[in-house]
Amino acid sequence: MDLRISSPCPMSWDDLVGNDRIRYCGQCKLNVYNLAEMEPQEVEAIVRKTEGRLCGRLYLRGDRTATLRDCPSTARRVVLKRVVATASVLFLALFATLFRGMEGPDRSGLPGWLQSIVQIIDPKPARRSSMMVGEICPLPLAPKGAPLNPIPTN
Repeated sequence: MDLRISSPCPMSWDDLVGNDRIRYCGQCKLNVYNLAEMEPQEVEAIVRKTEGRLCGRLYLRGDRTATLRDCPSTARRVVLKRVVATASVLFLALFATLFRGMEGPDRSGLPGWLQSIVQIIDPKPARRSSMMVGEICPLPLAPKGAPLNPIPTN
């Protein structure tokens, strides 16, 4: 039997009064059947008895189709997707960590126009120069004709 939910109900199953199989909805004044817990023969009998005017609780798949039972293959697919996504992220993090300190390829063989484009996309890191901070002491001026760096004689 092909069943569809024509208009989803805003009421929560947990807010309805009744047992695990049948609960009553005060808003639409109908019994709500937990079709997910019933055998297909029971579902057909209820549809015939209510002449098709009934509310029911079904499992909703990811593709928005309804089913009487929770499909185990769907649950496995969801778990598999999560595992693959997690493994991919971990692999990319490992890859980035391993190759983070590597020197980039030699760009000197590229044409000038391509070097400028590559420089925009992936700029070379600036060279780190060593800096020193301290008190500056000017040296005395050397007399004219004297060598610039006299060698001390002791």
